[in-house]
Amino acid sequence: MPFESSGLPQIGVLASGEVVVDRFNSHLHASVRPFLREALARVEAGGRVFLTEEVDFGRPLGETICIPTAAGDAVVFARRPGRQGLTRFVKNRAPLPSSSVVVVLKRGDNGVMVLVTAFIGQKPEPEPWDRNATERSREFWSHHALVWGVEETVAGTETTLCPW
Repeated sequence: MPFESSGLPQIGVLASGEVVVDRFNSHLHASVRPFLREALARVEAGGRVFLTEEVDFGRPLGETICIPTAAGDAVVFARRPGRQGLTRFVKNRAPLPSSSVVVVLKRGDNGVMVLVTAFIGQKPEPEPWDRNATERSREFWSHHALVWGVEETVAGTETTLCPW
């Protein structure tokens, strides 16, 4: 059902009462759709303009493609469509079970919260090239990667050289 003042489809309501809408170019993973409304209902905005929240359901929901890496893993870097920098990937690993949903929201017009992305998994740090990167970003992404072959990459951008 659309939220009248935004024209965007309403996908839920936060525990703090804000309506959540989906934007036309959100990065909403299909596997999270069955859990999204319940996850949103457990999030308190607390007046924040931008928030990333992990909601643990306490039971397996699916698989996460952002996994810890270890010495000997086949790590590569490549650019994903719509991203400014290279993402760290691991080629010799598979997704892992997860009981959590991560939602990223930003406050839009009229106090409405707009979905940026939602996925099954644990809360990651922004990638080192991201404008929201922190001191923890490089450390996190030096020990985590996305499973190769699950996310689309831009042809010709694959490299084994760490860009950061």
